Amino acid sequence: MDARQHSIGLEHQPLLVVDNFFAHPRELVDYALTQHNVLPAGGLYPGLRSPAPASYGRFLLDELAPGLSSCFGASVSHLAKAECYYSMVSTPPAQLSLLQRLPHFDRPNPAELAIIHYLCTGKHGGTSFYRHRSTGYEYITPDRQQPYQQSLKTDVLTHGQPVGYINGSTPLYERIASIPARFNRALIYRCSSLHSGDIPNLSAFDLDPLSGRFTIASFLSL
Repeated sequence: MDARQHSIGLEHQPLLVVDNFFAHPRELVDYALTQHNVLPAGGLYPGLRSPAPASYGRFLLDELAPGLSSCFGASVSHLAKAECYYSMVSTPPAQLSLLQRLPHFDRPNPAELAIIHYLCTGKHGGTSFYRHRSTGYEYITPDRQQPYQQSLKTDVLTHGQPVGYINGSTPLYERIASIPARFNRALIYRCSSLHSGDIPNLSAFDLDPLSGRFTIASFLSL
């Protein structure tokens, strides 16, 4: 692995960028091609998902998490659950819900981690991190969640609903960091950080795992 630690934004949230993340990434793609339980994702993810192999989750918890304390603090030593999903964006911009057009946080718990593992090349964009202009928040905790949501409602009334996937700074958000995709690159960050994939605003997407925007999204929790 080739890991580089970053501190992003005014609130100095940790971000770890790891190249050569998995020893045999092509095997992950090959496994995905044998799966038949690909379904529309629940929640806010704008696309398709299927479970990643259980051994991948064990790798994250047993081999990766113990070495993350220097970047994310001692709390990561208590991470005990891994949810891992193959993911492909498939929703056209015109069909997005309002919340899918905005940066999001996965969970309002800075002690839990999210990982995006790219099984595609840089032509599919990357991932960006954002500051909410009205509140100055770059991450959301339980005590911030209500004022953030209330301020966001006011923002939308003032500026109108955004159109399509977010791909940079807007009247509501300032982009504070952007990391391009690279095959077998992983981004590791706190679940509470505001972020969004850099998704092109296309009317149709390449849904072939060998050529499309194919990733594994993982969430490590307590």
